[in-house]
Formats: sequence, C-alpha cells, structure tokens
Amino acid sequence: MIHRLKALKGSTLGRLLAVAFDTVLYYAIWCCIVLLSLLSEVSLQVSVVGFIGDSAVLPCFSKERPLKEITVYWRYNDDLNVYDIIDGQGSVEDQHSAYKGRAEMFSDDFEKGNFSLKLSDLQHNDTGKYICYASDIHTVELLRKNKPSKKKINPSKQKKKETKEHNQDQRRL
Repeated sequence: MIHRLKALKGSTLGRLLAVAFDTVLYYAIWCCIVLLSLLSEVSLQVSVVGFIGDSAVLPCFSKERPLKEITVYWRYNDDLNVYDIIDGQGSVEDQHSAYKGRAEMFSDDFEKGNFSLKLSDLQHNDTGKYICYASDIHTVELLRKNKPSKKKINPSKQKKKETKEHNQDQRRL
C-alpha cells in the first residue's frame, strides 16, 4: 500500500488527488467558519413568564450603531407582525390585529440599543415564540400562567386543572 502511495506522489493522478484533497479541506474549513459565525449571531433563547391579563416585557438588545437608523422586526412564530421599528421609528402599519393596542416599545431607549417589547393584556393565545430581528436574532419564549387565586384550592383539584389546561394547549399546537 505504501509503495502505491509513493508511486502516486510524483504522478499526475497523485497531484490531482492532492489538489482535490486541499480543495475539499478548504471548503470544509470555510463551512465550519460560516456556521460558527452564524451561531455567534444568534442569541440563546430566553423564556419569559406572564400572567393572563397582565403585561410581559420580552427583551431584545442590540450593539449595532447608529441606532437612529436601525430597523428591527418583532414576529410571533416567525410569521405574525407584532411590531416594527423602521429607521429608528416605531411602526404599527402592518401590525397583526391581535396586537393592536397591546404591543408597545420603549422608544426612549432605542438609542441605548433597547428594543424590548411590552405586551399588555396577555391572552391564552399569546403563548409561543417571539423573535426580535435586530443586529442579532433574539428568540423569546412567552409562557403564560393563570394568576394565582387568593382563596385556597385543594391541591389535587389544582393539579387536575393544570393538566386540563396543558392538554388544551397541546391540542392547539
């Protein structure tokens, strides 16, 4: 086997194989670098818990400058338009009707890179994945809980109620 490799080393076929190997190695390294750079731009997923009827703040921060001209998009499940910031100005022109009057931004903090979204009057169907497309991609999972009641509930009844709600949520997905 070693004799065959030595014989190929000086031949045209050997040189072609060496070039092919170098090319494959180059593209493999290039693909790894691209994947690593993409992964570094995507932030880790954050979970936020909100109570039905209350408000929740979904965090999104950017280091990009100049922030006066930045464009940021908030989407629900990668589809519904929750809120847009176009050239540093809030825009609800294309906002989905489910978020009208309930989604707001902290516009005074745009210059600081804060593009967090405040979602008011949380509803059952607000649960899910929200994505903030800024200089980085921020994913926020909104989890909902019912407000704790002030009266004492039998623990076994509470567990049955939570199980029933969980099953309803799973059927909806």
